[in-house]
Amino acid sequence: MDFDNTESDTLMEVRQKQILHLYAKTGLSFWGNLVIAIILALVLSLQTTEEQTLHLFIWFGLIVATSLYRLIITNNFHHERVVSKERIDYWASRYVNISTIINGIWGSIGILFFPEETLFQGFLFLLLLSVLFASMPLLALSRATYYLQMGVVLLPIGLYIVWIGDKEHYIMALALFTAAISLFAAANYIYDLLFELQNTQAELLQQANTDQLTRIPNRRQYDQTFKKEWRRCTREDLPISMLLIDVDYFKKYNDRFGHSHGDDCLLSVAGRLGSISRRPGDIAARHGGEEFAVLLPNTSLDNAIMLAERFRVSIERLGIEHPDSEYKVLTVSIGVSSCDPLQRDHSEDVVYPAMLMNSADNAMYLAKRQGRNRIATQGCGEQKIANILHEEALKDADRGNPEELPEPA
Repeated sequence: MDFDNTESDTLMEVRQKQILHLYAKTGLSFWGNLVIAIILALVLSLQTTEEQTLHLFIWFGLIVATSLYRLIITNNFHHERVVSKERIDYWASRYVNISTIINGIWGSIGILFFPEETLFQGFLFLLLLSVLFASMPLLALSRATYYLQMGVVLLPIGLYIVWIGDKEHYIMALALFTAAISLFAAANYIYDLLFELQNTQAELLQQANTDQLTRIPNRRQYDQTFKKEWRRCTREDLPISMLLIDVDYFKKYNDRFGHSHGDDCLLSVAGRLGSISRRPGDIAARHGGEEFAVLLPNTSLDNAIMLAERFRVSIERLGIEHPDSEYKVLTVSIGVSSCDPLQRDHSEDVVYPAMLMNSADNAMYLAKRQGRNRIATQGCGEQKIANILHEEALKDADRGNPEELPEPA
């Protein structure tokens, strides 16, 4: 199997959590921007003329409007529950763009309303630095992103005080440059910590999602992918199929050859799963013990059966000796089922993902009852229909119609 793809998916999951954290803090950022803008506007209004006060009010309105817009796109982000790599990049770009605009408006204050008194100038510097400290979470996206925020906030006021050109403002520019260098060093340090933490999280998450023996996804990762792909197939009106694979007479194989050979057997089976789970949405996982599961989004029942047969034949052709099997070689029994998530019976309280899992499970046991080393199928929901018919037959028998009772499928 392609484990590089698994690793990239894990990194993407960590990145998604970081972006979720950024968006989760947007409300706090909104109120922080609002409070700082109110304080700065009140202080600067003491130093401005009536015309400048009007411009200051416009500036304040821009801060509020852009911050409110960022809050609105946050709500849109939270409504989009299924996030692919492309969507993650899209939302990250939106967040960076609107944050850069907001910080650009903050940076413009240093040129448009530069106060005359030194005390007020120092107060303005402190507030602009506090804006940059509040933007530190953007380091979770990239170092360059934060450097951009530093530029749009500090560069305008830095160039302005150098342009003024007297000794006092040169000293002020030197102090601002020193503060920027310190902030730059702090940002580098924090980014290195975040990068190390991201890699550690990705490694831990990959370990949690990987079966330690076969090195393929485990049940946890399979269930997470199942939920995500079910929602995607529902949204795009696509079929979704599942294969449940059981190694025939595996206990007898273990008893005869020992657990070490049993582990080698499972590794051989897992190594062949990549032949039927090649697309990005496909996933093959160890489902537990000697069972494996393969999820095939956008795959019809006929195509799933074809892939299952190809896999069954490939295992049989391995020629792994198994004296306790009637086939004398290692074989597998495969249950295949397919669902169309949009074909729902709203009158019944049914969890459709569970229906697909149950149908594939029933089909797998049917294959074992029919003699193993074969494929059996069951349509999504057929088990439920069979159970209903069985219950109705039981009711008829209670009414005095003792007909032969059909067994559930």
